[in-house]
Amino acid sequence: MAERYGFEYELVQYKWPRWLHGQTEKQRLIWAYKILFLDVLFPLNIKKIIFVDADQVVRTDMKELLEEPLDGAPYGYTPFCDSRTDMDGFR
Repeated sequence: MAERYGFEYELVQYKWPRWLHGQTEKQRLIWAYKILFLDVLFPLNIKKIIFVDADQVVRTDMKELLEEPLDGAPYGYTPFCDSRTDMDGFR
């Protein structure tokens, strides 16, 4: 795909930080990796990143998220919905 569309890519790999409690559930480990290493995947001059997971359904204009002030906070999260009971163990 890179050759066809003319872009370059590299694969990265990170080790779990020793100072952080280890995770035993694979799904929680995947979620943690996505959040922990977002800051090293992108250039430092980017002001805001909106991460949308592959299975997420967006039902609104995402410009609202882009304009939401974080008041210096490094991360902002939308609340978990409670309509999917199969996700209760991950909240």
